[in-house]
Amino acid sequence: MIQPFSLAIKSRLAIPRGPVLALTALVMLSACVGGGRSSGGPGGDTGMLPGSAPSQSEAPEGAPTGEDLALTTEGGSALSLGDTGMLTPPQDAMRAIDGIPVAILAPLSGRLAGPGQALLEGAQMALFDVDNPDFRLVPIDTMGTAFGAEQAAREAVRRGAKLIVGPLLAESVSAVRPIAEAAQIKVIAFSNSSRVAGDPIYLAGFAPEEQVDSIIANAMAEGRMRFAVLAPSNEYGNVAVEAFQKSVLSRGAEIARVAFYEPDNMDFAEQIQRLSDYQNRVRALKEQRAELEGKEDQASKLALKRMEVLDTWGDPPFDALLLPVLDQQTLQILSAQLAFYDVDQPAVRLLGLARWDGFANLANEPGLIGSRYPAARSQFRDRFESRFASLFGHTPSALSALSYDVTAVAAALAGRDGGTPRYDTVTLTDPQGFIGAEGLFRFTEAGTAQRGFAIMEVGQAGPVMVQEAPRSFAEPSLQPAF
Repeated sequence: MIQPFSLAIKSRLAIPRGPVLALTALVMLSACVGGGRSSGGPGGDTGMLPGSAPSQSEAPEGAPTGEDLALTTEGGSALSLGDTGMLTPPQDAMRAIDGIPVAILAPLSGRLAGPGQALLEGAQMALFDVDNPDFRLVPIDTMGTAFGAEQAAREAVRRGAKLIVGPLLAESVSAVRPIAEAAQIKVIAFSNSSRVAGDPIYLAGFAPEEQVDSIIANAMAEGRMRFAVLAPSNEYGNVAVEAFQKSVLSRGAEIARVAFYEPDNMDFAEQIQRLSDYQNRVRALKEQRAELEGKEDQASKLALKRMEVLDTWGDPPFDALLLPVLDQQTLQILSAQLAFYDVDQPAVRLLGLARWDGFANLANEPGLIGSRYPAARSQFRDRFESRFASLFGHTPSALSALSYDVTAVAAALAGRDGGTPRYDTVTLTDPQGFIGAEGLFRFTEAGTAQRGFAIMEVGQAGPVMVQEAPRSFAEPSLQPAF
């Protein structure tokens, strides 16, 4: 058990007893870089970065691939706004001052400069909120490429960095690893691709595996036991399906169906018909009608009358369907076609991942009413959004929030008055974790981030929280099945 410690960071830091950090930093994860919650378009979780995403085979250098397509939604350190009001960053916000140097590796130029700016803004806000004079943030441009990230890591070591925050994408993280290992420096990266995790690399991104397990657990809690998944045929879909299979089997439920679709194809009729056993259900209806048509009793006539509005007989072979989609347009088309082929709620609960939290106006899609998905939530979320907008003149993005959270942790652990920075494995993997505006999280020994999600349901008037986010890792809802 790690010994309790306290952080003396002026009046803007709320300090609880015990090792859970309460940082004055706030955190909010929205769905698109550079402008609030996107109406269409990753955490684990900004999903896709701005602009239309090319196919996996066409991805240019520096483009997100695999799990990095859905850097979701999802990260916080504990926050409280003090009575000092809003801070306006001085013009020399990133001035070189004495203190513990921490490098932030971000794509400040190139095609990913937009996401890079979002990361820098989040870090800058944390820098002023935590207000540790012994902490120095050193931004270094990765140019959005793995080679650029490698060179940036070398520069960070040259400048004496005690910790590296970033880079953004999995391939860049892999490029940074050997430099960090040689220099014995910890790295807290923004990726959510577990394949690049492991000491000295810790990932802050929203892991698809954990999102899947949280929504499966919620569905089972309401009695659903037969699960299906319809996923994109790409690396992200493969990760989601693997997590789905592991979670369902570990929790003792049934895998009824597994199906994939081509991400570039917007007609899912064939996959949905096979998935839902549609043709057999159509035949079953015809057989029922034929059986009743020869009868003259009143009950048979009434039953036959009710069948006039039916297209199928019986429910699909599952009562919950996971849809790990990356964009809102795909979800809209899927929900409409699922309803057309009689995959309806509440007989079948549609399940999403945290990416859904960035989609606007889901209640406008009748087929999605009743659907559920995990989302990062805490009591600090609205205050963070307001504060960020006051500082930068626009709403925060998912990446800004993620960067804010990680930088706040780094600043709080940097030490004060000549103290030693606590960037060691024991401190970073403190089992009590950190809590912020977007909820609870901690780093595992495997290098991934475990988070506490709320469960949201799409209601007639918008999303409704049906399960609150946990406030501690001792809660049963945060015990994974694997």
